[in-house]
Amino acid sequence: MHTTAFLRSAALLAIGWGLGFAAAAADVTVFAAPALKPVLAAMAPVFEKRTGNKMVVISAPVDAVAQRIRAGETFDLAVLPPALLEALGSDGAVSDGSIIAVARDPAVPRSAGMYAAAVSTTASNSQPALSLLILLASEETQAVLKGHGLAAP
Repeated sequence: MHTTAFLRSAALLAIGWGLGFAAAAADVTVFAAPALKPVLAAMAPVFEKRTGNKMVVISAPVDAVAQRIRAGETFDLAVLPPALLEALGSDGAVSDGSIIAVARDPAVPRSAGMYAAAVSTTASNSQPALSLLILLASEETQAVLKGHGLAAP
């Protein structure tokens, strides 16, 4: 990701974090690669306590998730390999400006073991989804990653 795009994304995320507190409680639907499911489960109570929103995680193999997204299934945030998110961004399914690296699997080659998150372009709960994206990119989540065999990006 280019530095300018990252800075733009970070600014949008900071706005989203602040607005996430003001919005009414919502369910944030997250499509996630199986490797991230335990991390999301561990961070759900933190997210819910901070924002009042509930995280609903749908985990499936990445190809199946991509197929569901391309078929138009509703979601708010996707946590998948960056190359897949970039392709989904080209398709208009996720905001390519919101793609942020969140984790990597140190047991596999760096490019193959990377995971990023991005907000759906049709998210019904985009502000809470941005708040969750910020949390997933935080140092707090990085500590949880280590406990599940993953590492910071």
